[in-house]
Amino acid sequence: MSTNAPIAITFPFHLNSSGQPATTASYEEVVRAQVIDALMTNQGERVFRPRYGCDIQAALFDPADELVRRDAASQIKNRLEQLVPRCLVRDVGVVIPNEGPRGVVNITILYRPSVYSTDTSLTVPVASEFLNRVSSNILEEAT
Repeated sequence: MSTNAPIAITFPFHLNSSGQPATTASYEEVVRAQVIDALMTNQGERVFRPRYGCDIQAALFDPADELVRRDAASQIKNRLEQLVPRCLVRDVGVVIPNEGPRGVVNITILYRPSVYSTDTSLTVPVASEFLNRVSSNILEEAT
């Protein structure tokens, strides 16, 4: 069976029913996986690509501050534009949700997988070390 569509390993990585890595031929899924991979990688994690990654833990040292969230969103947008050239990043938002687990920041990315596709929104919850520490301190002081 021969197809012209490129095949890539799915994200997150998992095995299919035959025990082989699951693959996809969907361009949108490949770009989505690249966006998540770049977003969730901290700089210095990759041996041969030490500048790869958005380094969001360093950018979100104090996500409770609106200025820090705006700066982090701008930094993430710039890094994604550099690291995932297939993706046209339209906007990035960093929000602390009112409900849900403490210490979580939602990063919403509005992007286009290609020039001819429609806008796609992706929200990734990220644990903030700062918010985890603040939540722990508040809980300790309350008891």
